[in-house]
Amino acid sequence: MSAWNIAIVGATGQVGSALIELLNNSKTIEIENLYLVGSDNSAGEVVRFAGKNLTVIDSQQMDWSQCHFAFFVAGSKTSEKYAQTAAQAGCIVIDASGFFADQDHIPLIVPKVNNSVLTEYRNENIIAVASPTVSQLLRCVASLADIQLLTNLHVSSFIPSSLYGKPGIDELAGQSARLLNGMPVDNELFDNQLAFNLLPISHESDHRSLGEHSQINQIRKVISNYDLPISIESVIVPVFYGLAQAVNVSSSLPIELDMARFSEFGVEVKSEDLPTPVTEVNTEAENNLTIKLANLRHSYGNYEQIQFWSVADNIRYLGGLMLIETLEILINDYL
Repeated sequence: MSAWNIAIVGATGQVGSALIELLNNSKTIEIENLYLVGSDNSAGEVVRFAGKNLTVIDSQQMDWSQCHFAFFVAGSKTSEKYAQTAAQAGCIVIDASGFFADQDHIPLIVPKVNNSVLTEYRNENIIAVASPTVSQLLRCVASLADIQLLTNLHVSSFIPSSLYGKPGIDELAGQSARLLNGMPVDNELFDNQLAFNLLPISHESDHRSLGEHSQINQIRKVISNYDLPISIESVIVPVFYGLAQAVNVSSSLPIELDMARFSEFGVEVKSEDLPTPVTEVNTEAENNLTIKLANLRHSYGNYEQIQFWSVADNIRYLGGLMLIETLEILINDYL
């Protein structure tokens, strides 16, 4: 097994911290050197990894030629500024920001769903990982049906504040505290009050990961079906962690539920208590990260159509683990 030099850009953020934790416990990726990269605000911070103290490096000072791989989890502006520089220095970039997702020459992956696109990584030395909403949806659908036979897809996503990073968490926490103390709230990140409220995302939103057009384009690109009818509803909910989805999917052939391949796609079926973001994300063990799927059934009188409910940890599973699985597949099958 080779040992690799890996950088994490956005190392002090939520997904960056999850990546450090998951890599520290990984038995499949051997690390020679781990470089933690951040903005000038976080540069100089010390993070513990594998029994050592690592100092966060200012992204402007980073020598990308030292790295074999770099995870970019610091947002689209950082990826736009530094990812191509890193790639041109010989570092393979695995990007979660959504900045490269719609670029035709950049492979877009949901690990275990369309692994073969990694043959295209040398186009730019950049790999884009699909958004959390798309990854959760397609992992579940692929475990149940042949994605090449889909005829219609509808998903309602219930978005936790943490998908907007630390500012989203801070705004929800601050608003909740103020309202419980009888004080008015300020809306800085969101257009309206999120605490004790629901905020539908407009179909005209241009958000790189949560906009309707962005999600539809990512789904179609991953499954290579650019004509598939897709309808999407997204609602920001006053929950800190845990992405939930209600899904309805149709196929050109009957969907045999007893032929499902749940474990292959990191999906776990819950047959009793329905999973919720609070019950699942807060109690989930690190070594058992899965998408929890429940309420699975055929639509009445239609064996070509199924419905289900799913919940996943949007930070550790849909954030950190999707990036690590992408790297594992790349190393094992394409390098």
